[in-house]
Amino acid sequence: MSTESLNRTSSDIETPNINIDVLNQNNSQSKRSKKTCIHTLNKRLISSKKKEKFKNLVIVSSVLLSVGVMSFIIT
Repeated sequence: MSTESLNRTSSDIETPNINIDVLNQNNSQSKRSKKTCIHTLNKRLISSKKKEKFKNLVIVSSVLLSVGVMSFIIT
């Protein structure tokens, strides 16, 4: 009885048909180099530096302000 179930299931297995042309087409498109504009990269770099500088300024000013308020409250 168990051999009958094994024989029945083993004959039903099929390998899927894959279209190889579609896979090759996707690979050829990804190999194409994309051009980047240096000006946009510079703009991104400058804007990220400005954001970082602003964050640092806010942190330093908040620390100094809190120290000033603490010294005013204590004295």
